[in-house]
Amino acid sequence: MKSATDTSPKTITVPQHQRFVHDAMAAAGAHPDDAKIIGEALLWAELRGRTTNGLVRLSNMVKRYSMKLINSPSNMSWTNVAPAVEILDANNAFGHVAAYAATRRAMKIAGEQGIGYVGVRHSNHYGAAAYYCALAAADGYLGITGTNAFPKVAPYGGTRPVLGTNPLGFGCPTGSGAPILVDFSTSAISGAEVRSNVAEHANLPMHVAVDGDGRPTNDPAAAISGCLLPAAGPKGFGLALMIEVLSGLLTCSAMGKEVGSLFKTWDRPLDTGHFFIAINIERFMPQQAFLQRVDTLLSWIAEVPTQPGVEEILYPGEIRGRNAAKYQTEGIPLSIETVQSVEQLAETLHIQTPW
Repeated sequence: MKSATDTSPKTITVPQHQRFVHDAMAAAGAHPDDAKIIGEALLWAELRGRTTNGLVRLSNMVKRYSMKLINSPSNMSWTNVAPAVEILDANNAFGHVAAYAATRRAMKIAGEQGIGYVGVRHSNHYGAAAYYCALAAADGYLGITGTNAFPKVAPYGGTRPVLGTNPLGFGCPTGSGAPILVDFSTSAISGAEVRSNVAEHANLPMHVAVDGDGRPTNDPAAAISGCLLPAAGPKGFGLALMIEVLSGLLTCSAMGKEVGSLFKTWDRPLDTGHFFIAINIERFMPQQAFLQRVDTLLSWIAEVPTQPGVEEILYPGEIRGRNAAKYQTEGIPLSIETVQSVEQLAETLHIQTPW
C-alpha cells in the first residue's frame, strides 16, 4: 500500500477512479455487483461536478458497511401492488444499489404499462437524485425521483427541524445534447453546502438557516447546531412534505424524525425511503417528435436576451453535460476534502490511492 502525504487538489482519470472504488469495496468485503453500481454512480457525480455525491461519500459507506449497518448483498424483495406499481424492500442495501434497481424496474414497467412507479423502503442514502433521472433519460424515458433524509429542515415559520432536505429530481431526454436534469433540495441550502462552508470558513447567505436558539444566522457552524429553512418559504416546505409522504409514509420507511443521520447515527440503519417514476414517451407521441419539441423549447430559452453580467442562458443539466465531456478527456478534478478522504480510506483499507 502506498499513500501520498500531499493533500493538495488532484486530478484523476476515469480508470483510476473506477479502480479505486473497486479496490476499496473489495477490501471492505462488499459484493462485486454492488461495488460496480456504486462506482458508476460516484463516477457520474464526479464527472458532472457533483463532488458532494462523489468519492467523498465512499468512506462513510464503507464504514457503515463494516459496522453491519448496510447489507451487501442485501437480498432485496419485490411486491407487486398494481400493474404499474411495485414496492422494493431494499433490506438495508446500499442506497445506490436499491435506487439503481428501482429505476430499472420503473422503466421496465413503463415499457409495458406506459408509466412505472416504484417505492423503496428500508434503504440508505442514494447520492445524486439526478443520476437516476439521467438513467431514465438515456433510455428515452422521463424520470422522476425523490428521497427523504435525516431531519435538518424546519417547517415554514418554525425553528426546529422535522423534515430532511428531501431532494427532488427530474430527467428528460433531448435530441441535441445533454438531458434536462432538474435536481434540487427542498431546503434553502443543502447540508453539503453548509459543511463545505464550515471547511472553507465562509459565511452562508442570510435567511437560509437558524441557530440553536432559532435566530437567523449566516454562520455555518451555528446552522449545523440549529437547522436549515425551506426553499422559497411555504413552497419548499410543501414540496418537502410531499416528498416525505411519497418516500417515507407511503413506503412504510422511516419518516421525519425517525430517519437516521448519515453522519451521526451509528447504532442502527438509516431506514431511508425513495420513490421512482418512469414515463414512456412513446405512449404519448413518437420519440423523435417529442425530442424535436424539446429541442425547439430549449432553443427558445437559449435565444432569450440575457441580463447584465450573464453570458448565456443554460437549461438545467447543460453545465453537467459540459463538465462530463471535459472531465472524460482532461481528468476529474478532486477537491482537498475529497483527496483527504481518499487518503484516509486507502490507509484504513491498506490499498493504493489513485495517484
